[in-house]
Amino acid sequence: MRLLSYKKMQIMQKNIIFHYAALISCLLIIAVCFLPWIHINSIDQTLTGYNVTKFPSGVYYGKAGIIITVLASIIILLNLWKSKSARSINLFICALLVAYTIRTYIIFTGSLFEGEVKIYAGMYAVVLLSFIILICGLFPRLYDQKVTD
Repeated sequence: MRLLSYKKMQIMQKNIIFHYAALISCLLIIAVCFLPWIHINSIDQTLTGYNVTKFPSGVYYGKAGIIITVLASIIILLNLWKSKSARSINLFICALLVAYTIRTYIIFTGSLFEGEVKIYAGMYAVVLLSFIILICGLFPRLYDQKVTD
């Protein structure tokens, strides 16, 4: 039995960078949910991920941050778990997070009139960070183990 080869060690070091980038991105996406996402000019209100407000139409905006936080927390736990099944589940949850943030972007920024919704950097950051998390989820962390020849 011998230890891992030099090439495999280089791959492991690169994957560790993706691993830490995913963890930092998950923490950042949770923090970005507290930032302002959009401002609706017609009712003069700024919405964040946690600003739960009932509108006259009966729609509650602001629950998106709760779901994004739960998904990001699950991704953090799965990144720290050393299992092959955790890697597959993590990739599925990352794809689900990307789909949900795209849905949230479409719902929050969609309007009938030009200039009715002003989009802040928080909305763009949520979508960008979710894509970073997905890309990092494609390269799971490899753990050092002994191999046989």
